[in-house]
Amino acid sequence: MDWFFRQPIPALFVEVICAFVGITLGGMLIFAPVRRRLQARFARSSEQAAYFGTQIWLAYTLILSLTAVGAWSEYQAASEKVSREVSSLEVLQRGALLYPEPVRGQIDELVRDYARTVADKEWAEQRVGVHPSAAKHRFAAIVRLLGDYEPLSLPDQMVHAETLRQLTTASETRRARIHATGNSLPTVVWIVLLVGAAIALTGATLFVTVDDTALHLVLVGCMAAFVGLVVFVTVALDHPFQGAVTPAPDGFYLIADRPFGGLSRTGD
Repeated sequence: MDWFFRQPIPALFVEVICAFVGITLGGMLIFAPVRRRLQARFARSSEQAAYFGTQIWLAYTLILSLTAVGAWSEYQAASEKVSREVSSLEVLQRGALLYPEPVRGQIDELVRDYARTVADKEWAEQRVGVHPSAAKHRFAAIVRLLGDYEPLSLPDQMVHAETLRQLTTASETRRARIHATGNSLPTVVWIVLLVGAAIALTGATLFVTVDDTALHLVLVGCMAAFVGLVVFVTVALDHPFQGAVTPAPDGFYLIADRPFGGLSRTGD
């Protein structure tokens, strides 16, 4: 089912909305005889059902809202992981200015190469649900370079210690991004969301009386479209590294295209 979440936004929007509206209105027309028999046998059923229907909708809209908020929070967390990794790489890249040549140029070249590989290759790997590994050797090259470097003076040792700290941060944020590749809402949440939608829309279809059939179809269609809209947003934000809405790799491209983080070799 991962292919469903990776569809373009327009196609996803049309499919989800049409599914909810179409199934709801189709079921309403199919079960119209059942609704008429219920209304004929229980004349006051509509008035009595309205109260219970209202309570069901209140409870369901709360679940619907919380689920959408949960999907948004997951997406924000993924974006934050990307932002932290980009920030740590940029600090690492700018810190290269404090090193002597040729180490200075080597650090900048390796960081830029790593950032471009992440943007060009690892993003595509994460998009299909594969834990990315295209840039791991390039990151290892940065680790080896800084690990082999031996500063001589005390100021250089302090600078190198700070660089190693940023390298550790970059490594941690890289692992966090990789481990978030398969993040998504639990299956049980989707079960509650869809079963709740079926119960709520069935109640509006079978147990609510509207004298004008066309008006009833319009009202029920609007309710189904509203549920579909919220479900569409949830689907689009779910699977933050694979879904229709994902964090952009622009920050990595920015690092790859700007030597020394946009600063000159003299630090200007």
